[in-house]
This record gives sequence, structure tokens and C-alpha cells, in this order.
Amino acid sequence: MSVVSIILILLVAFVVGMDGILDEWQMYQPIVACTLVGLAVGNPAAGIILGATLQMITIGWINIGASVAPDIALPSVVSALLVCGPAALSIKHGIALAIPLAVIGQLLSVSIRKSIVKLVHDADDAAEKAEIARMDRIHLLSLGIQGLRVLIPTVLVMLISPQYIHQLMQQVPAVITNGIAVSIGMVAAVGFANLINMMVSKSLWIWFVVGFLLAIFTDVNIFVLAGFGLIVAISFVWIMSRRHGDSNGTSGDDDDLDDFDKELDDL
Repeated sequence: MSVVSIILILLVAFVVGMDGILDEWQMYQPIVACTLVGLAVGNPAAGIILGATLQMITIGWINIGASVAPDIALPSVVSALLVCGPAALSIKHGIALAIPLAVIGQLLSVSIRKSIVKLVHDADDAAEKAEIARMDRIHLLSLGIQGLRVLIPTVLVMLISPQYIHQLMQQVPAVITNGIAVSIGMVAAVGFANLINMMVSKSLWIWFVVGFLLAIFTDVNIFVLAGFGLIVAISFVWIMSRRHGDSNGTSGDDDDLDDFDKELDDL
């Protein structure tokens, strides 16, 4: 890999690790993290496919109370690196490695959260003394540690020879990798079921069935089909909003004009 690719991967790993705690930009989501790593090494197609599959697997992974779910950030970055990078592992192997990496990331996350409790007390002390700058430094330090949680394992994986990684994967029995692939496919199906469950609506089912039939019985590219679906969805919402405005005896534009006239009258 080039120096630019290495720097970009490390930057993505650090930001993804921080965002896994911030939950602000959703960069830790597999579909985003894997795509960014794929772009960094010049193989975005494999990154998108891997990220989409992992997204379906991890869609139900959420923290409940004090329970910490398996980590998403670490397996997204490392698996994408192994699949899209010089090691060039198959998508199946990348998905199989994602599960143990998620457990490792979970253990690291729990350990770090326990270890930075002292920083929380220091932040409370700074708040009582109104030391805002000190509070900022403490928060940035704790956030940086979470970024290192993904950055350091990524560096360690980058130091391993791609040939050695291939030798290790060849030593894993095919029955194990195939079994993991089948089980992961079942979990991904559960992810799709969760998405469909959120879409349950009499007015939406017809569109789901039409899209499914088009995808199965035609050779239309999936991205073209998705773009067509987006256009249909926007058109449907626009038509329904216009119809709703007409049923009230006025259109949305007329409502805006009436509000503007009222504001002028008040002046």
C-alpha cells in the first residue's frame, strides 16, 4: 500500500473508534467504515459489499442499560482492511473474522470504560471548580483513548505479512468457515426481517413487492433500481402532499403566500 493509503486508513480507524462512543456521525457503521477503507486502498466495490453484509448482521446490536453490545467499529475497519487491502481475503473470510473481532472490540471497550472512570471524577472536579479548559482536555483525552482502541489493532494487522495471513486462513478448516458463513447468512436474514418489520404498512407493501419482482426477474443493475425507487418515492410523496393540499381547498404554495400576506398585514 502507498503511504497515502496507510495514512487514510489510520485516520479512518481513529475517527471510527471515536465515533463509536460519540455516536454522532455514524461513521462506525459498517456500511460507512468499510466503504471508507475500500476507498482508501482503491477497492471501494469490495468495501461496499462487505459493509452492506456486516450492516445486516449488526443491525440489532445495541447497548441495553449497562450491557455493552459486541463492537462494530473494530471489525468494520480490520475486516475491510483484510478484504480490500494487500491480503485480499474473500468476502466470506472477512465476514467470518468480523465476529471474533467484534468480541475482542467489546472486551477492549469494556476495559477502557472501566479504566477511564478516574477521568470522569477528574472532570467532575474540574466542573466544580469551573475549569472549562481542563474539562475539555479530559474529554478529548478519553475520546482519544477510544480512537486508539481501533487504531492500535489496525496498525498491528497492517504489520502482519499478507502471505502469513493467507497461510493462517488456509489452516482454518473449511467446515468452520462454511459454518460461520451459513450462520452469518441467517443473521443477515434477521437483519432484513427487522428492516421489513419497520416498513410494515399497507401503502408500502405494493412497492416492496414490485421492487422485489424487478430485482428477481430482470437484469437491471441494483443501483439503477435503487435510483428508480428513490425517484418513485419522491414522486409519490409529492403527489400525496399535493392531493392533501387540494382536499383542503388550497395548495402548499398558497398556504405559504397566505402566511406571508398575514405577516405583511401585521406590519
